[in-house]
Amino acid sequence: MKNILLIFILSISIIYFEGCLTIESKEYTFELDKGLSGHGSIKFINILSVNKDSIGTIETDYSELMDSYYKGDKIKEELSGVKNLKKRLYEEDNQLCGEVSFDFDDISKLKFYKYKDKGPWCYYLSILSMGLLGGTESYFASNGTYGGDNMPIIFWDEGQKEFNFKTAITSPGKSTISLLQMWKEKGEN
Repeated sequence: MKNILLIFILSISIIYFEGCLTIESKEYTFELDKGLSGHGSIKFINILSVNKDSIGTIETDYSELMDSYYKGDKIKEELSGVKNLKKRLYEEDNQLCGEVSFDFDDISKLKFYKYKDKGPWCYYLSILSMGLLGGTESYFASNGTYGGDNMPIIFWDEGQKEFNFKTAITSPGKSTISLLQMWKEKGEN
């Protein structure tokens, strides 16, 4: 039992002290075109590396961003039910940002819910969600009504066709560093 606990603590410590990708916030937009199908986008604002103590960590995080997310299929794997996925990285307000845009056939496969096709649209913001690019997401704003911390669900009127919301993930600080400079130096290779 002690060995299992020791291995668990060591594993958590390694994960904690290694760098990891995160972002300051995300902006989600979904729009229904016909029935349950439509298009959407997710904007990743201020892509960061956590634990800036090591240049190797920052380079590893940058490689993960490029290889797994930008060039790889990690986004598609985490966003089941999307098609025509497009990705881009760009600079905005002196921050590295990313955006994915996509089409979907069924918005309910993207965590939206409507009970028996009646009543309000709902989106559950799981407090355990690690989301794309890591970090627990907290509600920040939306064009719907937020149920609060005890009921982390965003509600929209039954006839609503456009759903927008923003979540906060990581506040930039002493333990984070922007990947903007590395992106400027290395590009998208």
